[in-house]
Amino acid sequence: MSKQSAFGTIAALALSAFVATAAVAADSTPAVASTIDWAAAQKARATMQAQLSRTTVLAKKLGVTGAKPAGAKPGEAFANVDRAYPPSCLSSPLALGLWHHDPASATNIAQTQIILPGDPYSNNSAERAYSESVTVTLFRVPCSAGTSATLLEIDRPSANEGNSALYPTFPGVSVGIGGGNAFYIRLADDPNTFFSTTYGLSPMVNSDVYMLENFYGGATQFNYNQAFTLYIDNFLTNDPNRVTQYNLPVYDPTKYAEASQPLPISGYMSTAWYDPAHSGEGMFIQVYDNGDSATRTLTATWYTYDNLGIPFWLYAQGTVNIGDTQLTAGVNFLSGGGFAGSANATSQPWGTMSFSFPDCADLTFSYHSTTTALPNGPTGSGTRLWQRLADVNGLVCQ
Repeated sequence: MSKQSAFGTIAALALSAFVATAAVAADSTPAVASTIDWAAAQKARATMQAQLSRTTVLAKKLGVTGAKPAGAKPGEAFANVDRAYPPSCLSSPLALGLWHHDPASATNIAQTQIILPGDPYSNNSAERAYSESVTVTLFRVPCSAGTSATLLEIDRPSANEGNSALYPTFPGVSVGIGGGNAFYIRLADDPNTFFSTTYGLSPMVNSDVYMLENFYGGATQFNYNQAFTLYIDNFLTNDPNRVTQYNLPVYDPTKYAEASQPLPISGYMSTAWYDPAHSGEGMFIQVYDNGDSATRTLTATWYTYDNLGIPFWLYAQGTVNIGDTQLTAGVNFLSGGGFAGSANATSQPWGTMSFSFPDCADLTFSYHSTTTALPNGPTGSGTRLWQRLADVNGLVCQ
């Protein structure tokens, strides 16, 4: 199953099929399917479909990538202002078991066993009569600037993983706050999406982790950092434990060790950095993919000055493993070049630099020269804390 499908058309077709099936359920589905609360399931799907429809209409008007109708003008890459978590917090694909990293699992994680029904739309009578006990885990992942992402992981028993003949279906998921009415939310199985969502009674062949999201441009934008209650409805009318309730407290970053650590080095750090108290000097940092799933390359160009006040550039480059939060790289300088490519420059070693990012807004770097660059060239050692100048279009770090 594709993790980033075009849900607009597919969801509309699925909803039509759902309504039609529900209308004739008493005549055309086996007895076990009558245990499904069709009204509740239909309401959940219809509510989410209406939200998604409004989202798509608004996105087309704005020209959001992936939603704009065919035409000469391409869709622009907009930042999703309604996102439930910073886009730089999560990268795709998300691994199962991220909640294992949380050292305070007793207070930060909610986990239980839930019975989920088989697929009532299946042509296989055994599947229609099927049910399965799955493990559902609700947890948060620390992000930058005191924020978090809330994730829902549903794990099938290891013996059943990938079984496409007999499988459970996705429940209805809603949230409530302060004793108010619960409302259905968007659950995406890939982070940083505008449109994808998962509907109740959708097949679950594999274990998966879902991001609790907001609908783009929706009337209700939920802050998952606050205290809230999450409800999971398996739609089984004969289950005395049909609705499972999870209560998450206000997000407290002090209870998460990872919240105080520097950010992993990724493309979100690609931008210009500077010292507001020191004009005319700065640094361009780029983080590149290496064509593998393990490493990235960071390059940094520090445009500074020599001892005579003449512009002088230093260039650093190094490889980081994905997930690394710090890099120490060799630094070179160039000499002997000419304007507009009239002569080839020579690269010579200067020293080392180390980079880390306490959050999206700040860069910490240290430097140490091991050789004299040129007569009057810059030398020395030190540590600086600089600020982000701006976000790169379509690559917003928060």
